[in-house]
Amino acid sequence: MQPPHDRVVSAVPSTATPNINDGTVNAIVKVDNKVFVGGTFTGVTDRGTGTVHNKPFLFAFDATTGLVDPTFAPNINDEVLSLQPGSQPGTIFVGGRFTGVLAGGWSRLVLLDTTDGSVVQSFKAAAFNGAVNSIKQFGDRVLVGGFFTTAAGNVRNGLATVNATTGAFDPFVNISLTGHHNYPGSGTGASSAVGATELDITPDGTKAVVLGNFKQANGGDYDQVVTLDLTGAAAAIRNWHTNRFDDACSYGVFDKWVRDVDIAPDGSYFVVVSTGGFVAGSLCDAASRWEFSATGTSLQPTWVASTGGDTLLSVAVTGTAVYVGGHQRWMNNPDVKDAAGQGAVTRPGLAALEPRNGIPMSWNPGRNPRGVGTSALYATEDGLYVGSDTDYIGNYEHMRGKIAYFPLAGGTTPPAGVVGDLPTEVFFPNNSVSVPANDVLYRVNAGGPELAATDGDLVWAADTAATSVYRNSGSNPNTIVSNTFTTHASVPATTPLAVFDDRRFDPSAAPEMMWNFPVAAGTQVEVRLSFVSRDWNYSAAGQRVFDIKIDGVLRADNYDTVAQVGYKVAHTLKFPVTSDGTVNIEFIHGLLNPAVDAIEIVRTSAGTGSGVAKRSFNGTAAGALTAVGGVDGTVWANLRGAFLVDNTLYYGMSDSNMYKRSFDGVNFGPAILHNPHSDPRWDGVLVDERQGTVMTYNGKKTAFYTELPNIRSMFYSNGRLYYVMTGYNTLFWRYFSPDSGVIGAQRWQQNGTGTSTSLEWLAANSGTLFLSGGYVYWSRTDGRLVKRQFDGTYFVGAATAVSGPAIDSVSWVTPGAFLRG
Repeated sequence: MQPPHDRVVSAVPSTATPNINDGTVNAIVKVDNKVFVGGTFTGVTDRGTGTVHNKPFLFAFDATTGLVDPTFAPNINDEVLSLQPGSQPGTIFVGGRFTGVLAGGWSRLVLLDTTDGSVVQSFKAAAFNGAVNSIKQFGDRVLVGGFFTTAAGNVRNGLATVNATTGAFDPFVNISLTGHHNYPGSGTGASSAVGATELDITPDGTKAVVLGNFKQANGGDYDQVVTLDLTGAAAAIRNWHTNRFDDACSYGVFDKWVRDVDIAPDGSYFVVVSTGGFVAGSLCDAASRWEFSATGTSLQPTWVASTGGDTLLSVAVTGTAVYVGGHQRWMNNPDVKDAAGQGAVTRPGLAALEPRNGIPMSWNPGRNPRGVGTSALYATEDGLYVGSDTDYIGNYEHMRGKIAYFPLAGGTTPPAGVVGDLPTEVFFPNNSVSVPANDVLYRVNAGGPELAATDGDLVWAADTAATSVYRNSGSNPNTIVSNTFTTHASVPATTPLAVFDDRRFDPSAAPEMMWNFPVAAGTQVEVRLSFVSRDWNYSAAGQRVFDIKIDGVLRADNYDTVAQVGYKVAHTLKFPVTSDGTVNIEFIHGLLNPAVDAIEIVRTSAGTGSGVAKRSFNGTAAGALTAVGGVDGTVWANLRGAFLVDNTLYYGMSDSNMYKRSFDGVNFGPAILHNPHSDPRWDGVLVDERQGTVMTYNGKKTAFYTELPNIRSMFYSNGRLYYVMTGYNTLFWRYFSPDSGVIGAQRWQQNGTGTSTSLEWLAANSGTLFLSGGYVYWSRTDGRLVKRQFDGTYFVGAATAVSGPAIDSVSWVTPGAFLRG
């Protein structure tokens, strides 16, 4: 069990860790301000000073400085497998394969002083005749899992308890783990020791979950996973059983394939990660969530997150995220072996999953090379430690020898998943609405981050990514060296001066830097382009000269900012344009590289257009329809469903693309092509395949995108994206992450009442679909709005019309109506 976090940790590792020189990390624990690391290594080097320390199997370092503590010298003689805070202040429990510590020479479980690594003499654990793989204290006992058959001479197959203060044998746990998971006893197949390999205990000390190489617990069928009740006079097996770990995945390589388990901070569920190779429909090479509240036999996981055939070795659940590590290339990849299948997103060696559905979140630091994998994940109150057998975080970006630390500081708080609920406003795209003059259509902070508007209108959209739905590739962002500048009278008062702190420049003439903004044909606009020269290299006239074309017409010949207004003077060019459907702005090389600081497109004539309107609705009474906006060239008639979550509007179009934009109920941000299956940091990067296969980390869009032309409408609720399609009497759903925007690879369908699968009423859906107050509302082709009770599993009761042309003179026919949150 890990401590709870209120956000996802930073994707940039701290420098406050040393470099481990060899081997791998098995276990990490923090006590006071020291971090203890156990594994198979022999040496560690201080970052910065280069001091090399001989520290076999176990060492400590300062959590603030990252420097190795030379006084902590336990002299362990073999591999350390498990670490836990000790039962006394200033101590740690250490378990593993070792048979001696200093001159002690006893047991494979010891209590060490955190100051110098000496054995705490008052704790002398029962002798185990095999490796101690995992330990966890609860109350005045320590639960011990391992590959042993006796503890202090008492028969104990894989599980035992000792007194937390003295180490004396405690009979509380007498649950025998027996049977190889895969190995049949003779012939082919991998054979390893039988027993517990990983375990965890709920925060209240009442329940435990145990993983390992076993088929039975006390003779009962509990293949690889068993949960325990720790509340009675003796530990008991809980009424919790599943057959999902029965598969003989990669039996020739693995005797057992479960690898790690962690319980959520609130104690309500646990997550298991595994190896085993690709077996369609299995839990091998996947993470799965399980509820403690579920009881009975043949239980099923809440969700499964698949890698597509790559091992997961470690897991840490912080409540906000489920961190998983291994040597995986992708997540959200259930259908294809050793390649990116539909839905796959790049997550090399590390990933953060949505706790409610297992969909990958945005956090993606990666590890290239991946090696055997991330073998240890350990969350502290202020961050996450990652242990592995490789030396880099990112694509050879941050050298962190086998241990890295991601602090909470600098992390991100994921979206809350807030959606609309009646009474509220319902928004109707593809309405003919009146639009005023001086209506801002687009604002771009070229080469810079998003900036707040100074006039309450559109924000200045960020333009730091390599790709953009409006701009071609090949240009680069650049932050300008800090110095003072003045503004020319041409710069509008509504332009924030911060746009002149960054710029986008074009280093190559093939292709020339170009923006393409959709604007309804016939719309009169003013294109505003802002520039400043603040670099000494471009301080004189004639040093940076370029042409500007708009819609193919030369509008600025040999433009030179310094020649126009001078050095360190911000300047704005303004061009009247009548759109032909797209406003194209092209910057053409002259002398050196074209550059621009900001772009703004403003409508200069009033009129009507296809935009978005709204009406209030409380479930029975609908208000008048009023215009909102969105008349920016978006062809709302091509909409194939939309939903608003946390002030971000996601919508699909008939071109099989998803888009997103900010929307606060009044102002729309610029449309952004939404494809989370592409990550510019990893697209095109070669995979470090040991088999020699040449492939890249590129992800692949989910099949949902191919469904878009046939989708009628959609809504989001509690981790799920629901939608209906033309020709189907079914409400489909996929998992969805509001944090990353990733849509699940697997499609599910919602049935009708009881065992009925028929939902004929959905075939007549005309574009409105939303959930509120336990009811699904949908529109019919005749304009009526109908509702039916939905309990989260089935539709129940009769459908009832609540509004429509014959009821209140309101028509609900529209593509992709959505609720305001």
